[in-house]
Amino acid sequence: MSGEIICMGSINMDLVMSMNRMPEPGETIITNNFNKYPGGKGGNQAVAASVMGGKVKFFGKLGDDNFSGQLIKSLADNKVDVSSIIIEKKDSAGIAMIRVDEKGQNSISFNPGANAKLSPKDVRKNEDLFTPGGILLITMEIKPETVYAAIRVAKKKGMFIILDPSPVPKDNIPLDISPLVDIVKPNKIEASFITDIKVNDFVSSKKAIKKLLNMGFSYPVITLGAKGVIACLEEEIIKIDPISVKVVDCTAAGDVFSGAFAASIYRGKKLSDALEFANAAATLSVTVPGAQSSIPALEKVTVFLKENKKKS
Repeated sequence: MSGEIICMGSINMDLVMSMNRMPEPGETIITNNFNKYPGGKGGNQAVAASVMGGKVKFFGKLGDDNFSGQLIKSLADNKVDVSSIIIEKKDSAGIAMIRVDEKGQNSISFNPGANAKLSPKDVRKNEDLFTPGGILLITMEIKPETVYAAIRVAKKKGMFIILDPSPVPKDNIPLDISPLVDIVKPNKIEASFITDIKVNDFVSSKKAIKKLLNMGFSYPVITLGAKGVIACLEEEIIKIDPISVKVVDCTAAGDVFSGAFAASIYRGKKLSDALEFANAAATLSVTVPGAQSSIPALEKVTVFLKENKKKS
């Protein structure tokens, strides 16, 4: 790709507690730990794409509170261009409260803060950020109408578009949007909502892939967690097997996948190789707690992927 990666989505501060199990309704569980991590799907993907070798700019909104300042510094420290972040006065960063059980599964509650105020008008006022030959990597943790405005502008400008449809919007994705998206990357739960097909194995995920193709998406990719990845690239269904590791925390695995995938495409890799690389990056991320803190270095992913190819 000849242009940079523009990331759009939420930037949050993640407040995390680990425990043996999730509390039942009305139950209090005492833990001996608490950690604070920069997160948010947009922020996670931006850092992952940057760490994996992409030139990344973030476009979004934050507040003027302390958390917002910390989040901007964290992005900048990871070489993400933060010059296009709009500061909303008297507002706050997004806050995610995360519980993680002993199996690495998580439960998340989220307040978007200033993230929710990024509007289609902001997109139109900043059209010059969208440049031919670049990549738009965008998630649904901001207003759907803002996401769709950005996709329309990006495609008009000749950008390659990667949509992570998380969380799935309440209303159907507009009919004109899916043909504009190059890569749509839901996980199995999101794919089930979008396609009305219960995705739980290879057969059902293959049906969902075909439904996404019929909806107009060029290259659908479904991440299946411990069952790997399935995609349709150049009219061929491919499956990438999972890599076995000890799971510590799954919080940002999908975001690491998306960021690594975008960075690999940015670096000129073909789509099938980019998927393998992203799968390896996401796998490594679940072995470390936290969101952005779990993003592995480019060199580590490269070595890990080579080692596992030798074993297979």
